[in-house]
Amino acid sequence: MRELFLTASVRDSDFQMACAVLQGLTWMTAHQSTHRILFFHGQPQPKSLQNLRALQGSRLLPLWKELSNQLARSSYVLQVAYEVVPDRDFGKENTMDFNTLPGTLRWTDLPDPLRDTPVTSRKKIEIPDQIQLPMALNDNGFRYTNEMIQESRSFVRDNVEFVFSRYYHLPDSPGRPVASLPAFADLRPLDPAQKWVLNVKLNVLDDSQPDKIKKAMEELLNVKAELDKIFDFKPIDRRVFDTRIAPPPVIPGRG
Repeated sequence: MRELFLTASVRDSDFQMACAVLQGLTWMTAHQSTHRILFFHGQPQPKSLQNLRALQGSRLLPLWKELSNQLARSSYVLQVAYEVVPDRDFGKENTMDFNTLPGTLRWTDLPDPLRDTPVTSRKKIEIPDQIQLPMALNDNGFRYTNEMIQESRSFVRDNVEFVFSRYYHLPDSPGRPVASLPAFADLRPLDPAQKWVLNVKLNVLDDSQPDKIKKAMEELLNVKAELDKIFDFKPIDRRVFDTRIAPPPVIPGRG
C-alpha cells in the first residue's frame, strides 16, 4: 500500500473553526478517537520475521509476509496502536494486557523525495485487529522503547481522509509500558504550543501502478487548492518520517 498526504499545523485557538470548515466540506461530524501507541525498536541488522508462532492463526498472514520482506531489507521502528477511551481507560488504575487486546501494527517506509510538491508519498503496511503483538515482536528480536497517546479527529469525503492529530507524553516507565494511564487531563502535550497536525490522506492499495499514484497525487493537490486560503500546507522534510534504524558501523579488520 502507498500512503499520500498533505500536512499543515493548526493552532489550538483555531481548532474549532478548522473542524467547522471540514464539517461543512464533508457533511459529517468529526469521528473522535484516542490511541495508545507503543514503539518497538528492530534489531541492528536487517532480518526477516523468523518466528511466526503468535501469527499462525492470523487471517492477514500475507501482510505479515510482506512486512517480513521489508524487514529483511532494512531494520525499522514499528508502532503498535491500541484504541483507548478517555472516560474508561485513563485515571482508573486499569492495567492493559497488550497480548490479549487487539491492536494495529504500523510500518512506514522513508518517503519518496518531494520533487517540488507538498505531497508526502511513502509505502505503508497496517495490520489491524491482531492479538499477541508484543509477543510476536519480542519473538523476533524487537524491543519496547517508549509510548505516547494520540488524540485524533477525522472526517471523510469520498476516499479522502482529513485527520487532526495531537500527541501526548506518558510518565517514564523504563523498559515497559506504564502500568496504568494517568487522567487524560493530566497528560502533557508533545508540542508545548499544543498545535494540532492536519493530514489530508489518500491510500493507493496497489502501489505497483504509477497511474493510480499520479491520480491520487493530483486529487490531493486539488484539495490543497480548495483549502489553501484556510490551511497552510507545507512540504515536510522526509527525514522527519524516517523510521529506519541505521546499522552499526563496520570496523575494518586489522591485517
